[in-house]
Amino acid sequence: MKRFYLIALVFTIYINSQAFAGIPDESIIDTVKIQPKVRYWKFGGTTNMNFNQISFSNWVAGGENAFSGTAGFSPTAYYKKKNVTFDNSGIFSFGMIDSKDKGLMKMEDRLEINSKLNYQAVKFWNYSLFLNLKSQFAPGYNYPNRINEVSRFFAPGYLTLSLGMDYQPNPHLSLFMSPASGKFTFVLDQKLADAGAYGVRKAIKDSVGNIVFHGEPIKPELGLSFNAKVKYEIMKNIVLDSRLALYDNYMDEDVDNRWNMDVDFETNINFMINSIFSTTFNSRFLYDNNIMVPIYSMVDGKKVQIGQGPRLQAKQAFGIGMIMKLGANRKPR
Repeated sequence: MKRFYLIALVFTIYINSQAFAGIPDESIIDTVKIQPKVRYWKFGGTTNMNFNQISFSNWVAGGENAFSGTAGFSPTAYYKKKNVTFDNSGIFSFGMIDSKDKGLMKMEDRLEINSKLNYQAVKFWNYSLFLNLKSQFAPGYNYPNRINEVSRFFAPGYLTLSLGMDYQPNPHLSLFMSPASGKFTFVLDQKLADAGAYGVRKAIKDSVGNIVFHGEPIKPELGLSFNAKVKYEIMKNIVLDSRLALYDNYMDEDVDNRWNMDVDFETNINFMINSIFSTTFNSRFLYDNNIMVPIYSMVDGKKVQIGQGPRLQAKQAFGIGMIMKLGANRKPR
């Protein structure tokens, strides 16, 4: 009998040991960390609205009542995976000014898309494919003339495709150089194309002025391009954003024009008052030897056009308004 109890005790101890052996010791359980999902895309952008108003009453020095407003949207989309980056941005803005004497006029009209695909070659240097598209939304006039349009959507429009090298020593600076850059000028308005506006081949007419061959709506070019971009916070709440674009058509039919570079130089200085309000200074300089600018002179006290020719185009604006950051560009609170 004693032998039976001894065997039962040993059997019970064995069963319990096997049962508890299946329960892991919490002290030796490894913690499995769930890795966050890798996001290769980052989306952001800014929206802004600026207003300016000036009025006079019995002002001896003279002046003209005016009100102006500008609205803009600048979206961004950035992709990064290993050695590949894809940087996209847009600039869409439109503004009007209403003055007592001249009425409602277009003040700002801009449509621009930039895309850059980079593959890292060595430190700071990338193989790069760059695309730039520029145009405007609404018709433009030589005010006060409101009958004859001088521009409209894709008249002109510019498309530039460039293959080259991009130098980025830090996040604030980018220098892009391309010895093989194709530029296409679009004038998708037959009247403007027939007149040879913006450098396209104009219409061929007979001796009495009838059109024999219409003007060509597209002008292709092959040349050299250089793009520089600087964005830097020069001091707290003051951001400098500057871009320079140069293009030289070394296949121009006019040999004398082959070293007349197209220039687009823009600088923005944003003074952030707080998270909503900001003061902005903008300057932009354009030069294109193929764009004819009206030349005026005062004759008997009146402004009269006496000719046209290539000229440096300049625009400056200073205003206060509202700005809102979206997505990746938004600072956490």
